[in-house]
Amino acid sequence: MGTWQFIIASIGLTTCIFLLCLPSPEGWPPQALSALGLVFLAVGLWSTEILPLHLTSFIIFFLALIFSIAPPSIIFSGFHSGAVWLVFAGIVIGIAVEKSGIGANIAERAVKWFGHSYTGLVLGMGVAGFGSAFLMPSAMGRIVILAPVVAKIAERLGYETNSRARSGLILTFCFSTVFPAMSILPATVPNVVLAGASENIHGITLHYTDFINLHFTVAGFGSFIVILTLTLLMFRNKHPQVKKTFVAQTSTKITPGGVRLLIILLLTLSFWLTDKIHGIAPAWIGLGTSIICLMPFLKLVKASALVQGANYSPWFFVAGIVGLGAIVAHTGLAEILAGALIEIVGFEHKTDLFKFSALTMIGGILSFALNPAGVPAVLAPMADSIAKATGWPLETVLMSQINSFFIIIVPYQAAPIFAGVILTKVPIRYCAQLGIIFSILYVFCIMPINYFWWSHLGMFSS
Repeated sequence: MGTWQFIIASIGLTTCIFLLCLPSPEGWPPQALSALGLVFLAVGLWSTEILPLHLTSFIIFFLALIFSIAPPSIIFSGFHSGAVWLVFAGIVIGIAVEKSGIGANIAERAVKWFGHSYTGLVLGMGVAGFGSAFLMPSAMGRIVILAPVVAKIAERLGYETNSRARSGLILTFCFSTVFPAMSILPATVPNVVLAGASENIHGITLHYTDFINLHFTVAGFGSFIVILTLTLLMFRNKHPQVKKTFVAQTSTKITPGGVRLLIILLLTLSFWLTDKIHGIAPAWIGLGTSIICLMPFLKLVKASALVQGANYSPWFFVAGIVGLGAIVAHTGLAEILAGALIEIVGFEHKTDLFKFSALTMIGGILSFALNPAGVPAVLAPMADSIAKATGWPLETVLMSQINSFFIIIVPYQAAPIFAGVILTKVPIRYCAQLGIIFSILYVFCIMPINYFWWSHLGMFSS
């Protein structure tokens, strides 16, 4: 446990206890102050990961129940959300992808297609990372399964463990499968949490195709290009000593089960892309896919794998995040925080560019404290009040949170990337350098272009 982790967690816990014991200020709803205490606790524990993510969710559930901060139907509303079941689908699909060899095959084929030059390898790892986001709806799953494969490929090509070039290849994959994937609705936990909060609190269902059109065109594709450019400039060795022993054919073969899984995933993707036609939410499509993968006759995921090999921590984490957002909304805390936020920022009589930038930076600051998945828990309940202050449609205010997910100040904010760095022994300083420079370029280059794209789509018109 680092000193800074202990300090932040202690502040969050102490503040939570203090607020739970205080009487509500005059003019505040009865349980709003207690809900604020839970927010401080969540910030302290989720941002530092001093406890497992799912354990923090359990603590929030417990405290909310014993202090009667909200009814059980509100506290556990996260489990009613499609977001939680989309995460469950990601767990099942992740197991199937790992067992079938599809993930490893994608990474190795990328090397075969793009060659052995460092430029080709960076492009290949980037395409493999971004491409896998369309097939596997879990950034953590993609990185846990594929980052070690990328590391192994780099080593087989002759890049030493501590070399900048090896670190660059791994970071290319990790960053490419997380940040550009923020433009794909079911591909990252923050997106799923936002979808759950939008549906749970405001009754708004986010559609796959609308999401892609709004976020992929500039933010998603632009961030992908920036990541590839940065890793090429920052991590290329002047004289890399690359072995020529890498075989042309892939060593990881796709099994017959893998072929069946690939067909299922392509069908799933086609249903996601056409969700506006058939009206089935992405979460339920994902749930249907997971049910098919669990069918014994297909031999993709054994029943025992859900007991022995599945990691349910993200499932409970998302349920906790969505539930906390519902508590914040139910207790009236969201309206109080929104009022203070609107007064401080002063949205009235400001340009749409100012409002767009301000909401992005507010989300980025919250992301620093909560990590991106925690941003919707705070901002989604405030969306109604912010929409009235900005004069924007409610859906635009909700969607604007996605822009802040691209800002990473410290590696700990992006848990999947940090997991990949730890798994493959990449120096954290390399990850921090790339994250900070990427965030600066996003704020000053991609975000302004993205604003004009949103204006072109009429997102700021009521």
